[in-house]
Amino acid sequence: MPLSPDTIRRLAFIRYLHTLGAEQSRLPEPMSFACVLTLQDAVESFLILATDHLGAAASKTFDQYFEKLAPHLPDGVGIAVEQGMKRLNKARVNLKHYGFPPGTESVAMAVSDTATFMAANTMTVFGIDYESVSMAHVIVQEPVRELVTKAEAASANGDRIAAMIRLAAAFEELFDPHEPSRSRWNADASPLAFGPRFNWPLKADKIARLFPPGQRAVSGHDYKALGEQIEGLTRAVEELRPAVRMGALGINYSAYRRFQNLVPSAVRFFGGRTEYRAPEGYQPSAEEFAFCLQFVVSASLRLAELDANMAEPAWLPPTDQWGQREWVTLAQESDGPDPVREAGPAIAP
Repeated sequence: MPLSPDTIRRLAFIRYLHTLGAEQSRLPEPMSFACVLTLQDAVESFLILATDHLGAAASKTFDQYFEKLAPHLPDGVGIAVEQGMKRLNKARVNLKHYGFPPGTESVAMAVSDTATFMAANTMTVFGIDYESVSMAHVIVQEPVRELVTKAEAASANGDRIAAMIRLAAAFEELFDPHEPSRSRWNADASPLAFGPRFNWPLKADKIARLFPPGQRAVSGHDYKALGEQIEGLTRAVEELRPAVRMGALGINYSAYRRFQNLVPSAVRFFGGRTEYRAPEGYQPSAEEFAFCLQFVVSASLRLAELDANMAEPAWLPPTDQWGQREWVTLAQESDGPDPVREAGPAIAP
């Protein structure tokens, strides 16, 4: 049967979880142990979706999914890698409920079994190739989704350089609405702007030339030292901006640094021309592309969460109307532990 848009989106999220679990498995121990939790979540989400798609009876336990789904599959065909998934579920129970961590071999087996499970059963249940399931379906920002879709297509055609360029462009597109003003701070700036940005900051020697020659600063130092300090401070702030931005979104900064190291660098010129540059011999691997794809998708979801939380309530005055509404006292604190709700007189903003 044809897949509904909801089914496609759910498959995309399942692949997102699966890819996230595979990335976790590459972390040092004990951080890698968390992959069994994420991989099992991906597998169980797949089984729930398969139950909905095929009209099978609901399952009360993980093991029952395989039994409930069997009658709805072609004769002689069952859910592949059943024993491997039961082994993964056991590792998850041991870790989550009993605090018993999986070993290195269990982690490797969980990753391998899950990859086989997804590849085989997506075709069996849904009639499509698992690799054709695009994680772009979970991206809500339309321009970013289009670039990620093109990146996946380029990678599928074997052109991973073009794929990585599009991921780099997608990441920039993702944060472009949150870039600070190029000249001055404004009241309606994004909460991720973190102050104004200067594309062409003054160098120390130019700053020093702004002051009379031979004159010394109040501290006793000459203005050359002051210029160096201002230049250094500006550079430090610009370098801290992405770190603070990633931290505000809950994105791992080391993952951001790896992404920046893997994708080509964008060099912009006057007139709108952009060149994407990389070291000679640049040939990203399939694993490196998968990591960068996962990173862009994760960042898009974090930004969607930010946008949802930043939606202003209906009673909040627009930015250009602050001071045009009266503010009233809603309550005043009494001697007791609870405030007494009293209507108060209007007070000046």
